[in-house]
Amino acid sequence: MLDHRSGVAGLVNVSLHGAPADPRSRAIGTALFHLPDEGWVGNVEVRGFGEAAISPTSIGLEQVALAVDGARGTVHASVRQPGDGLGLDLVADALVRPMPRERPQPLGSGWVAWYVVPRLHSRGRATVAGRSIDLGQASAYYDHNWGRWHWGQDLGWEWGCFLAPAPGPVFFLSRLTDRAHRSGSRVLHVAYPDGRQRTFAGPAVERTHRGLLEAAPRRLPGVLAALHSDLAAPRLERTLLLRADDGTDRVEIRFTSRAAAQIIAGDPVEPGYGFVHELVGGFEFATHIGGREEAGAGLAVVEHVD
Repeated sequence: MLDHRSGVAGLVNVSLHGAPADPRSRAIGTALFHLPDEGWVGNVEVRGFGEAAISPTSIGLEQVALAVDGARGTVHASVRQPGDGLGLDLVADALVRPMPRERPQPLGSGWVAWYVVPRLHSRGRATVAGRSIDLGQASAYYDHNWGRWHWGQDLGWEWGCFLAPAPGPVFFLSRLTDRAHRSGSRVLHVAYPDGRQRTFAGPAVERTHRGLLEAAPRRLPGVLAALHSDLAAPRLERTLLLRADDGTDRVEIRFTSRAAAQIIAGDPVEPGYGFVHELVGGFEFATHIGGREEAGAGLAVVEHVD
């Protein structure tokens, strides 16, 4: 969720880790909001499967819940974290059709698949650090990932959603890679509310960066962060430059990060950990697609996993 008026960026995620009958398996709910003038608000909730309400279309924990109405293309999110200063009641309706569902792709010794709804219209309200924020003009993004892999293996990914205020475009970046980010092909999708979509892939997509983010990341959950003090200062980019050009159409994006969070994912079955870095900030873009040129700016979230 990206509120263009206030600059607030919100992340709400629920996930299941492990086999349904395995007592080691965990349900995890994450709610983090970043305010430009105050920093991060929110936390990570970890529960056993038996402590969560799980259905094919929803995952509900005590503090974080998410439900999807596939027939209507609607997402419902709820957060109750009074001790961390965060509350949320949100309904988001799809404004563009979902990106085509991906076939399973190799990831470590396993695989992952996903689909994306790159732009939704939100309605609702958030309470963040005592501030009440009307989300009626905010932009939202939703994706669903599923598969089988173990955190701590030689795997990683790059992801980002860049949303201009409607009726502007949304850009979605993805790349599956190894833990050192040396392999894998990037894909950049472009989607407009009027239904136009465009995809660039492989050598047509270039990514470079300039400088490193100086601000220390918010690290969660606290217990796992304490176990990995050697990774308290990851090397995260301050400025990300994306260029996609296939000889006919082109996209240029300049993203400037203002803050980062590091979420540590522990594997419930094998000894191992993954490190999910969420960077929030603003971006500028220029496009030449279908003979039309456009330029603008917006808010973005970029994810770097290793």
